[in-house]
Amino acid sequence: MKNRQSSETIFYDLPARFQKASGRRIGSGLTAVKFAAIILLLTCVYTFAAAAAHAGRAGAEGGAYARIITEDTPFYSDPAGINMLFYLPYTYYVRVLDTGETLSHVECYGTGAAALDGYVPTDMLFYDGQSVQAPYANVTVTAACTAVLYEDASLSGAVQYIFEGRTMNYYGYLPKGENSGIFFVSYNDKLGYVKESEVIPFTVPQHPNELTFLPQEEPEPLPEDNPAQSDEKASGGADLRLIIIVCLIFAGIIALFVVFRKKPVSATAASGYYDENDYE
Repeated sequence: MKNRQSSETIFYDLPARFQKASGRRIGSGLTAVKFAAIILLLTCVYTFAAAAAHAGRAGAEGGAYARIITEDTPFYSDPAGINMLFYLPYTYYVRVLDTGETLSHVECYGTGAAALDGYVPTDMLFYDGQSVQAPYANVTVTAACTAVLYEDASLSGAVQYIFEGRTMNYYGYLPKGENSGIFFVSYNDKLGYVKESEVIPFTVPQHPNELTFLPQEEPEPLPEDNPAQSDEKASGGADLRLIIIVCLIFAGIIALFVVFRKKPVSATAASGYYDENDYE
């Protein structure tokens, strides 16, 4: 009897002890999991913040392409912004080497024409975040006659003559007067200006990337209905509904009349007429 009681006591006591022990293990396990989750979360937040900061520095300071979104974005040869060479081609890009508070050091061209580095107003650069395959304008101009390549924008010093039909690499445009200007070009590895009147007319196509910096046009509002026409339509619809209602009422009256009208009494059989139904 004691052995049985002892065995029963052990039998009921073991699960309680096991539950307490298991509770301690589970509790400590949950605490460790929570701690690991917090550490992982903090690590992810730090990594994301560092990556975002690095991307921001790369986009604003070095190697990123910024877009030219006005037709009068100047390109200077000096960091003080005194000697302007030309206006950069509209919708194309420059590669930002260093971002300054007022002027940014950039590089342009390098495909077709020799690369140039200079300075552009920082507030005139636009980062559109698009993939840039061909950032620079690849345009050539052709001499319409024997042209002169000048060393500066004042057209004071001639570098060399360029015979008719010869092509030059185009960099940018600089207005000179109301209806004329000069082009900044390179010819035989020499930089300078040619008069607009001495080259065959040409156009610089826009860059194929989407012009995300332009405001989106709002859709035109739909034309409103003429109030007189609307009133006529409304009155016509009301008349049609009234006719339908009257017809339905008239049809209902006819139906009631047909259902409830009395049937005519059949004539009685003539006397002496034999009807077998009378004897049933």
